[in-house]
Amino acid sequence: MEELIFAGILLLSQASPGPDQAFVTRSTLAYGFGAGVMAALGIGTGVVAHAALACTVGASVFHSPLGLALFCLASCWMLYLAWKIWPRGGKPSVPAGDSMPPASSIYRDALLTNLMNPKATFFFVALSSPLLEKNHSVSYAFFIGMLIVVTGTVGWILWALVFRWHPIRIFYDRHANWVDAALSLALAGFGFSMLYSFGRMAVESFP
Repeated sequence: MEELIFAGILLLSQASPGPDQAFVTRSTLAYGFGAGVMAALGIGTGVVAHAALACTVGASVFHSPLGLALFCLASCWMLYLAWKIWPRGGKPSVPAGDSMPPASSIYRDALLTNLMNPKATFFFVALSSPLLEKNHSVSYAFFIGMLIVVTGTVGWILWALVFRWHPIRIFYDRHANWVDAALSLALAGFGFSMLYSFGRMAVESFP
């Protein structure tokens, strides 16, 4: 029963704003459901690393030099994505026709977007710790890790399916620049938030 509640919370958490949500939403609206699925698979692959950390060393890694470097890289990646998505020249940022980038490119960018979001690990640590404290077996930790990965991947595919809905796509076609600008600003906000977190961690770790 606790595991079902755990999976439900994971699914509901995907409705909250974040870089993964912004990437899947934009990929689906701009290039279609197939692109959204590739983005979901890329994010699901990245979640493997977060789940592994959450079920083993936990959040302690982020108070090490490696954690500081990860926060710095993450903020730079988010700011780069914001710059990449920002509409230019007053024209739709996605030209008409078969302009969809290679599936491997969407998968790669989604994977990096997820890996460069260390706050995801903190979330998984906080959510899974109560369960892992009750059962210390390796097999149970593996089960919780797999539950995180499967729920995350399926959840983002369902999210892409929602944005396949025709009225939403029509709205995007008419207001692509505004939607892309909003998603770009959201990603920039996440990037600057991570820079702030990086600065605080650096001060606390190296006074």
